[in-house]
Amino acid sequence: MAPWRLRVRWFRTGGVTVFAILAASGCALGPADEFGPQVTSSSTPLDNPMSQFREVLAPYGTWMNLPDVGWVWHPDPNVVGADFVPYSTGGRWVSSDWGWTFESDWDWGQAPFHYGRWFIEPSAGWVWWPDSEWAPAWVDWRWGDGLVGWQPLAPPGISTGLSWTFVGANDFVRPDVGTHRLPDSRVQELMRQTQPVGEHVVAREGYWNRGPEPEEVARVTGQEVPRAKPMTPPTGQPPRAQAAPGGATRAGGSVRPPGGR
Repeated sequence: MAPWRLRVRWFRTGGVTVFAILAASGCALGPADEFGPQVTSSSTPLDNPMSQFREVLAPYGTWMNLPDVGWVWHPDPNVVGADFVPYSTGGRWVSSDWGWTFESDWDWGQAPFHYGRWFIEPSAGWVWWPDSEWAPAWVDWRWGDGLVGWQPLAPPGISTGLSWTFVGANDFVRPDVGTHRLPDSRVQELMRQTQPVGEHVVAREGYWNRGPEPEEVARVTGQEVPRAKPMTPPTGQPPRAQAAPGGATRAGGSVRPPGGR
């Protein structure tokens, strides 16, 4: 497999699909069954389209087959650091038409922060469960008292406990947001100081959350809110109307992700 050094913004822009990106990178995809069968029928099979990510992510971590869950990917601590937290370490939050989205600094970062879910596996730490549904970010949000908090949404049927990241509102849109995390020992206190925020958007299983309104973030912080690059709608969501020449409106086009409806 060719080295994966290019930082790719996997926002499904310009009609580029994940398959085209993989082909351009020179990845030779192995047979779908090379990892063996799934443990349960409800877990994510590696013969679905998301299995294409296994070659991309393999240099940066380990694939693990967990009972009652199936195949998950564990990022290598030598790559991400021992204190890695998804949607926190190595990136920043930017606003999009579909909610807050995590702009990753990692070469591999766009797949695990837009597809699938993260949860804590007791013996390994944070692991990523692959899935084919795309969203700006699979997280829940809290807001209030000058604080912003978010927590990765786990796969259906799995609990992550209180795995919240909190930062001061003034640090929320800064680059490398994870360096501004408040201590984990304060999570219970910070939960009491904040309230749930954001619109829950129904997904195929569960939901994703748009997060706090960008206008409110800008008002509270006095900072300009960074914007994401143009992107097509999340899986299953209708395209937004766009202004066309002459002042008319038209529906924006949509590029479906692997396995998208």
